[in-house]
Amino acid sequence: MITKEPVTLIGNSAILPKDLVKRLEDGRKAELKHQLGKVSNPDSWKINPAPWHPIKGNRYQAVFYWNEENTPEIVDQNYKTLKNQKLSMDSQVTAKLIFVQTGYFLKDEETIGTRLNLKGLQVIHDDRTIMFQGKTDDNA
Repeated sequence: MITKEPVTLIGNSAILPKDLVKRLEDGRKAELKHQLGKVSNPDSWKINPAPWHPIKGNRYQAVFYWNEENTPEIVDQNYKTLKNQKLSMDSQVTAKLIFVQTGYFLKDEETIGTRLNLKGLQVIHDDRTIMFQGKTDDNA
């Protein structure tokens, strides 16, 4: 999925519009059904909450995941990779987000759920500066 409009990613969370979350909810239902189909005695498994929750208006706060080995690609408005840029929990950037919703199960805890894996982002330039790893980057 790609956000149609730019959103502000602060650390690992962003505010998403209701129409996008509706699509995520539909995909989550299918993914949870798939995950429950892989376990024995699905009635005993706990389902973790969705990685988003409603806030004021028709908006939702969503949490995104990535790992250090496979960090999201960061590109500019012309789709050129921004080298030496890395997201951190201190990052604040306005961008279009590219992500997928994936299912998971924790066998030891008998728990299933979904997460939003951030694959990339297209930085949208405006009059504000971009913060990566807590540092201002005026050339991003």
